[in-house]
Amino acid sequence: MSVAALGVFVAVVLVTGFGTPGFLLRHDDPKPPSAGQTTPTSTSRFARNSDSQLQAAKTVAEEFLQRLNANKLDGPDGAKAMACPGSNSLLGGTLLAVEPPTQLAIPTQGEVRFHDPVIEVDVAGVTDQRAVTGYVRLQPWKDHQPCVRILAIH
Repeated sequence: MSVAALGVFVAVVLVTGFGTPGFLLRHDDPKPPSAGQTTPTSTSRFARNSDSQLQAAKTVAEEFLQRLNANKLDGPDGAKAMACPGSNSLLGGTLLAVEPPTQLAIPTQGEVRFHDPVIEVDVAGVTDQRAVTGYVRLQPWKDHQPCVRILAIH
């Protein structure tokens, strides 16, 4: 290879590697937030097996039960909207067993526990005039509130 051809080759690699398309540049660097945006802080993240994760799961379970008790199943404010991706079919079958009047709650002596890799929150109450017990199973997430994986009542 001649010196001129080698020079052209090096120039092409430098331009395409660091210029356009930039295949030699790191693409996994986070972009700085634009005006008005914030980045998640360590206090907004939930550590696995932490009290904050358990409290977040309990709060989500309470909201889920409130929607069921109000007979709000579908739509953006319905119980199904709180489902984890891929859980709509699971909740659809389970929620068909929940019929008004429904009064489900987290019992005073109920537990919120890790059941790796999910969190389970005990529930009890009445649906369709029959007493039931069971749990809401939630999927924990690192940077946002848990979502509902399944409702199991018997």
